[in-house]
Amino acid sequence: RSIRLKEKGDPAWQTRFEEATQVILDHIDILTDTANEFSTFAKLYTEEPTTIALDKLLHEEISMFDNKENIHFDYLGLSNVKIRGPKPQLTRVFVNLLGNAVQAIGEAPDGHIVVSLRKSIEDGFWDIVVEDNGPGVSDENVEKLFTPNFTTKNGGSGLGLAISRSILERCGASISYSRSFTLGGACFTVRYPDNDNKTT
Repeated sequence: RSIRLKEKGDPAWQTRFEEATQVILDHIDILTDTANEFSTFAKLYTEEPTTIALDKLLHEEISMFDNKENIHFDYLGLSNVKIRGPKPQLTRVFVNLLGNAVQAIGEAPDGHIVVSLRKSIEDGFWDIVVEDNGPGVSDENVEKLFTPNFTTKNGGSGLGLAISRSILERCGASISYSRSFTLGGACFTVRYPDNDNKTT
């Protein structure tokens, strides 16, 4: 359509062209994200588990996201916690959860994200909890959260949480959602086996 407008000498062609270009770029981003997600999924079956300093890993990932003036991070951790698993894949899980929390808050003032690492109430597990004071997930969407292709984000692939759950299940771990009791927004809990001294 923008080509026809240009041929007619209509100055509106440039606006149409810019709009079309932006749509194309957005779709390229979506396809790229989707390809990356499927690549991540494929690697689930090939990456060997290694010993991971969980406290250190969480510190590193939080520091990558702690760069917005309107969002304050708190970390409540336990030093010297080690687990076994595919580090790149588990890193992807935490990046997804932290990125979701940051995006949920957006540009709202007084954003707050709390990440906790603690002994689980279930014996033999650690809990990694990511909470935020964003809007949380609506009741009607909670059951869809870990379903492939479900997303509430503009341009999201809808694969992040589904693949995160697959990664964790392959490691004997789990992920669940609830409303944050303290912050009022989303609360995601990863329950990971204390498997550092066990055969994986």
